[in-house]
Amino acid sequence: MSSGTDLLDKFLFNEYRKGFWGALVNILDWAKDKHASTIFVGGSFVTNAEKPHDLDCLVVFPHEDAIPHKSELLTIESTQLDLQFCAQSDSKLLDTFLYLFTHTRGREPVGIVQVDLYGAEKPWQTIFYPDDDDYEIIKRAYINRHYVDHYKPNGVLVSIHGLLSRASWNAEIAPIASSQNWVFAPFLYDDVNTPALLINEAKAKQVIERFRKWIYDIQCRYEYNISVIAHSFGTYILARYISGFGEFLPIRLNAAIFTGSILSADFDWENHRGVRIGQVLNEIAPNDQWVKHMPKLKWIYSDPLYGNSGVVGFKKPCEIVVQMTNDIFDHNNVIKRDVIERHWMPFLMANRDAYSLEGNKYTLDKYKK
Repeated sequence: MSSGTDLLDKFLFNEYRKGFWGALVNILDWAKDKHASTIFVGGSFVTNAEKPHDLDCLVVFPHEDAIPHKSELLTIESTQLDLQFCAQSDSKLLDTFLYLFTHTRGREPVGIVQVDLYGAEKPWQTIFYPDDDDYEIIKRAYINRHYVDHYKPNGVLVSIHGLLSRASWNAEIAPIASSQNWVFAPFLYDDVNTPALLINEAKAKQVIERFRKWIYDIQCRYEYNISVIAHSFGTYILARYISGFGEFLPIRLNAAIFTGSILSADFDWENHRGVRIGQVLNEIAPNDQWVKHMPKLKWIYSDPLYGNSGVVGFKKPCEIVVQMTNDIFDHNNVIKRDVIERHWMPFLMANRDAYSLEGNKYTLDKYKK
């Protein structure tokens, strides 16, 4: 644990790094003004690198209602500032962030610095007295460096809807994702969207094949890593797709969020870890009125992928899988603004490089051999 002044004294050790003084002070001032309790600082900034290429900050608030509605991603020169928010009460999300901050893309452990804004030996004293605008104080530090902010998309966010759904919730996700600099790309299959997909293997296979061509085209057009939000039958589409390939998946999947999952609780994510996907969040809803019947439905065709993981969770342990249980959720009411803004988007932001370009190149080279 450290204080804000200790952070500045230790890591602003050359002229290049001293250019971050204003940005760090603004973040510390703003966080204390908003009654955050702690800031975790990671990335190459907390190493001995002469010119760090990233500065990761996780601002922790005592309560969820104090968290701003969006994260912030800025770039100065070639250095990226990634500012994320979390509540102390959301222990699972906090643990996920801390794991990501303390491990490289290759899962090697690295260090972080914890800055206590109030209880440290030297509590942070506000310097700039931030105004009421949540982000201008941070952006102003970058303007003072005379650099222009360069934004590039965080990635492509794909959504896959379920059966008998017109995916009206896409209208909720789209503006949130777009405002946070994601290319939003919903996969739709309305023309064949009937319960027959559960009964007829041939029809299901047609949808999987359509998805395969569609998502590869998305990858080629935008050339960014892809993350997915899948609901109900959409979880089956994604699982069939990634399970159908051998060692090499033609696209890069950073993270997937599953809700109303109809996959088997015995689905083995370990087979896909680091090869086909980087991170998985499974929303468990014990009161899901549809998924709880999946193991009893004798009329669906026999496929070992089918199951009730949306109710009971995935049983086989895997370090890339995070599972959260909420009794308030049922099959449809999870995809709402509060969940999207406060849980899903921070998870996607934290994992936007979970399956890196370097990792995909390694897999491709290995596959060619």
